[in-house]
Amino acid sequence: ACGNAARCVASILLKQKSTNKVSLETNERIIEAFNCGNGHITVDMGVPLIKWQEIPLLKKQDTLHLSLSCDMLSDAVAVNMGNPHCIFFVEDENSVELSIIGPKLESHPIFPEKANIGIAKILSNQSLRLKVWERGVGITAACGTAACAAAIAAVRRGLMDRKIEVQLPGGTVYIEWQENNHVMLTGP
Repeated sequence: ACGNAARCVASILLKQKSTNKVSLETNERIIEAFNCGNGHITVDMGVPLIKWQEIPLLKKQDTLHLSLSCDMLSDAVAVNMGNPHCIFFVEDENSVELSIIGPKLESHPIFPEKANIGIAKILSNQSLRLKVWERGVGITAACGTAACAAAIAAVRRGLMDRKIEVQLPGGTVYIEWQENNHVMLTGP
């Protein structure tokens, strides 16, 4: 699953069909996408997977407090938003050498399918900054599923509200973890 690609494809289809809603079929499910106006598209990223076997992890453990550390990072949260994510909350995301730590953590044995690594700095109860190492890719300017995973991780930890602005180097997206457990990703 790629949240940003889903928004891009949806934007093209919404314009072509002159409509406000389209459905995108993936290998796993149907993703609903909506035109929100002002050049913003919302995609329903579905329900986050938070059980250890759903991430998946190598063995059973608490996904809210992973027994995983690397250099100065520890106490991560694991979330699957169509792909596995490992989120670390830090005081200063710029102090983390993601280009060095990312490859080590991505392929850590705890992640049999590898994982995306997110470094998040909470700015308020409704805003965070995020840097992402995508598995098999490296540092990316933006990652929609990582933005969703970071928001879910923060809400699960009781650190933030369910509507969150996520600032990435490539731009800002908005996440809402709805009461029906679906995660909505909105951005340009």
